[in-house]
Amino acid sequence: MNVLKHWAMCDQDSSPTYYAVQLHWKCQDEAAQIIHDKLGLDWAKGGGGLIVRRQQPTAAFPETVFHVTCTNSHLLMLAELMEVKKEDLEGHIRPVTCDEVNQFPESGRVGPLDISDIHRCVQYAMERIHFDTSILSLPGHPSKSVMKGAPILSSYQERRLISVFPVHDSEDLVKLYKSWSHSPFSPPLDQIRSYFGESVALYWSFTESYTKFLFLIAVLGVAEYLCEMFGVNYVYSNVLFSFFNLICLGFFCELWKRKGNEHSFFWGTSGKLRLKPPRPEYRGELRNNPVTGKEEMYYSSSKRIKKILFVSLPLTLLCLILAFALMIGSFEADRIMALLLLDPETEEVSTDLLSKILINVPSIAYSLSIIIFNKVYLKMARGLTAWENHRTQEQHDTHITIKLITFEFVNTFLALFYMGFWMQDIAGLRSQLFTTLIVQQVVNQVQEVLIPLVLHKPASIKFLYKMSKKLGVNEEPQKRKLTGTTEMAKDDDRVRSVNHDVLADPLDTLHDDFMELWLQFGHVFLFSAVYPLAACIALVNNLTELFADRYKLCQLSRKPRPLAVRDIGAWYMAFRLTAIISIVSNCALIALDLRDTAGEGWSSAEWFGMFVMIEHIFLVVFIGINKLVSDTSSQVKLAMDKTDFHFKQKHIKA
Repeated sequence: MNVLKHWAMCDQDSSPTYYAVQLHWKCQDEAAQIIHDKLGLDWAKGGGGLIVRRQQPTAAFPETVFHVTCTNSHLLMLAELMEVKKEDLEGHIRPVTCDEVNQFPESGRVGPLDISDIHRCVQYAMERIHFDTSILSLPGHPSKSVMKGAPILSSYQERRLISVFPVHDSEDLVKLYKSWSHSPFSPPLDQIRSYFGESVALYWSFTESYTKFLFLIAVLGVAEYLCEMFGVNYVYSNVLFSFFNLICLGFFCELWKRKGNEHSFFWGTSGKLRLKPPRPEYRGELRNNPVTGKEEMYYSSSKRIKKILFVSLPLTLLCLILAFALMIGSFEADRIMALLLLDPETEEVSTDLLSKILINVPSIAYSLSIIIFNKVYLKMARGLTAWENHRTQEQHDTHITIKLITFEFVNTFLALFYMGFWMQDIAGLRSQLFTTLIVQQVVNQVQEVLIPLVLHKPASIKFLYKMSKKLGVNEEPQKRKLTGTTEMAKDDDRVRSVNHDVLADPLDTLHDDFMELWLQFGHVFLFSAVYPLAACIALVNNLTELFADRYKLCQLSRKPRPLAVRDIGAWYMAFRLTAIISIVSNCALIALDLRDTAGEGWSSAEWFGMFVMIEHIFLVVFIGINKLVSDTSSQVKLAMDKTDFHFKQKHIKA
């Protein structure tokens, strides 16, 4: 307790800003005052128990910002309530408690707590403040309704009246970036977890594992390409390549699941999903949790299932049908355009400039429609998932992931399946795969790195500010009449840090990053039998993105909200199902090759039998790998046994 007393006496004026609450123009002063007062209200009285300071607006940053921080003793109390697990001095992973804090190493920013743990604790305190059940309209905005007992901050965020985000810690970020620069191909996962949280660390761990796996597949692909080039029997070398490809794919899926379980245990995020805290956006009626006894929001699962079955599912199916219709329409438009441009004398498509342009019009129109449709569906999927009202963040992410991958599979890969198995145009399929991978690589690099890098250059920011000033569209500093606030000096380093993050790009989710990896995974493995060099192109892309994404995460983006997730969620199932589908698709492509070469003169029954035999052999091998590799490593089993034995002995002695 001496440590707690010392922390309680620390100078609160010098404490860093952990979170920022940016008040937008439409946010009324009454709402701002309520947010300020509730965050700073004593914990025992239902407030956040936090320290709130006010950053005055300026010409360059015209909106008011609240700086939110917290005393060290309050952070420890929050960590105990959240059951944050850390490694103690004896090497056991267990929850941090105020009474036993001396039994944990002071390896973090506050005792054993790292900066990501601190941000989670402050976030927990901010999400804890709710409106009184008697309030039915949003304070400061009486025309907007609010549910009984709704969380205060998320209610204003949903209406885009405020923005809430964790603030970068420049000291820790510089250390992380320097360490990361020394080993760009092996990210310092523990440091990433300590700074950004488990969700970001899991993404980088998966990306690292996947990129190393691609290196092996690229070597096999080059070997297959050389065999074909030097006259080795193409079909048999392709069968051998596909078989080794399958074995590697099976081991990758199982070894990642094992690695993910290791992260979950040693990072202290393992546990039952039903015991996880609800999302701040979760809505319902207040009830006591039957397990913890704490008052929480409750929403009937039967209502949620009805929403999914009778609204979300039909709308998703409608979008899939529209995507299929667009694909068929594109192929038909290509055929009609080719007929219209056919030269009657040569019976070939005209080669003049106008004909070359017109022949590509249907494909260009289809590509544009896909881009527009993708954006519309993404917005709809996020809206539907929020409306379904899932309790935990993991459940929410799982459902939005399922919607996204279902639509993207049809929208992206169905045309390739149509070309390969219906039209049986293997040369066209190979060409389309090469084009898609190259285009994706270029577009991703330009969109995700080049454009943000240029826009965030100091010269670009100054230029935009000067142009806005000349055009008279600069916003004047918004003066607010708030009481009981503590003002911050304009030259305070914490003000500069928050201003930097205000200009940075928000990074609310990693769905786009996982989607990019999954689409690449599908292009590489679903049709690897016809284009083994796809892994080489994907590998080059990933090696460059290891640098680009690191720079974007550390230098261009706001610090994402830390999430203590157990694994990568539904994305693992997406990769695994794609791997299983790739077995069937590649076996079918091999069977097509065998029918056209070694199997000339085969009947349809013989050809289909060959396909079924190869596919069953591959599936048995894949399932066998699943049974062979344990989900839990010996290291985790040993650590779990030691912890169980230690606390059993401790309980017996007590």
